[in-house]
Amino acid sequence: MRLGTCLLLAVVSAGLGLGLRLAVPVTPVDASFREVMRLYQSQGGAEGSNMAETSSP
Repeated sequence: MRLGTCLLLAVVSAGLGLGLRLAVPVTPVDASFREVMRLYQSQGGAEGSNMAETSSP
């Protein structure tokens, strides 16, 4: 593909994404989801990773 075609597709994709974002309302988090998150947090919270690449020093 030529550069102009790629740029045009990028602009169209961005425009469609923005249009979709504006057209579809964001659904707020419901109470049952918050309850599940509280349950997970009460079980010990976030622990360190078992992978050396992602664990904190």
